[in-house]
Amino acid sequence: MGFVDQLDQTIEKIIDEAIDFYMDAQGWFRVGDGDFHHTTDIAWQVTAPGKSARTTGGQVTKDGVPAEWGFDYGAGTNAGSLVYGHFEQTIRDVFSWWRSIPTPADFDQYLNYLRDAAWYISLTSQSDKVSDVGNAELTAVDFLQKKIGGDDMGGLMILTFDQNFCTPLPTVIHGQYAVTLLAGATLCGEKEIWVKAEQDILAIADKMHAAMKDRGSAGAVDLGTITALVNIAAVFPTPAKPILAGAGAVLSSLDSLLKAGDAPSKPSVEFAADRPDGVITKTNEALKKLAETIRGREDEIAHKIKDAINTVTSRAGSFDMPKPTVLDETQIDGMKVDLGDLNFLATDTLPKIEKQLNLASDYVSYGGGCSDTWYRPMDIGVSDTVYGPYDTWAELASLAEGLTTDLAWEVKESAAHLAIAAEQTGRTEAEIEASMKRHAEGLGGGSGVDPIGDASKWVKENP
Repeated sequence: MGFVDQLDQTIEKIIDEAIDFYMDAQGWFRVGDGDFHHTTDIAWQVTAPGKSARTTGGQVTKDGVPAEWGFDYGAGTNAGSLVYGHFEQTIRDVFSWWRSIPTPADFDQYLNYLRDAAWYISLTSQSDKVSDVGNAELTAVDFLQKKIGGDDMGGLMILTFDQNFCTPLPTVIHGQYAVTLLAGATLCGEKEIWVKAEQDILAIADKMHAAMKDRGSAGAVDLGTITALVNIAAVFPTPAKPILAGAGAVLSSLDSLLKAGDAPSKPSVEFAADRPDGVITKTNEALKKLAETIRGREDEIAHKIKDAINTVTSRAGSFDMPKPTVLDETQIDGMKVDLGDLNFLATDTLPKIEKQLNLASDYVSYGGGCSDTWYRPMDIGVSDTVYGPYDTWAELASLAEGLTTDLAWEVKESAAHLAIAAEQTGRTEAEIEASMKRHAEGLGGGSGVDPIGDASKWVKENP
């Protein structure tokens, strides 16, 4: 049974018990599930709540003849109906907006996209261990480094490519893995907030029901939503555990989120009251406390995201590759390479790396389209907008997507540049260099995305 169905069933039980609680306090007792009789004069009778709608019952009689009675909620021959209507409306209103909170399962498809996105670029900063714990396709990075750094590769172009691109490539990919993983982990944290919130709402409803049934003597509930971010690593699993540990070192906000710490003290809410309206008041206070707890959890997620984006923009070299210097090199004079090996790197090895980066970018894009899953009514008081911290989270997802998109472009164009240099059959050196110059000039403004620039602008606008 789903959350809303469970809640609705309990709400109906609460209404019935609240009516009995109130009538009992007013000196009326019910015979079985039937009519109410007054304790001092059983000739007075109030018909039971109706079955299709409670307010169809509640008629007052004395000795079987219509009579008038006065309750806190109105007087007359239908005074009981006014009591029933009051508790139906009031108790349903208590929970009405909470029925429309985000559904945790709706996050799952987007979490799967982000989990896959992180997997495609799961590589250590040393480009090793990929065959055991990361994406095996990224062994191409290690292969590229060994080939370009080999003794049979030399010349200004090759050395430039090795120093300014191949050597930092694993560190940058690993940094991008950390950013992508944080996007997934924080989305998982958002889901867990609502998993716990559903549990807390049902517990509050159950305790409200118990308080009505026990005539206001029920105890307290400890709100578990406060623990929603305690063990994200367990609920956002990734097969690359050693890489996962390394990613935490790249972003401190990711590290603190993934390390299970001690659970914070749970806020406690009381329900005891001497009247049913007192229990309703206590329930509203409990839900207000829950809203404050949810807001606090979401504020923590937003804080971690802002901290991470600040880290990325202030240490851009660990997350974003500048335009490869090799793309400015158009001279092949002095280049000493095995042309077959260079061509293989340009047409096979680098495209493999580009493909994984593009897949990661695509899947982050798919995962980022989850705004509707964050929707919550403003009336419950958990946030100042109906989407909570989604805009902040979306900035992180956009940064992750932009970083991999930009790097994929750089890998692609580097491959194209090296392929021109490697294809020397039947061509003069001047023709080759002219082709390389045309390629370099045609690159224009780069990939068309500026992830660091966009993120830096966002940081300034959202201090």
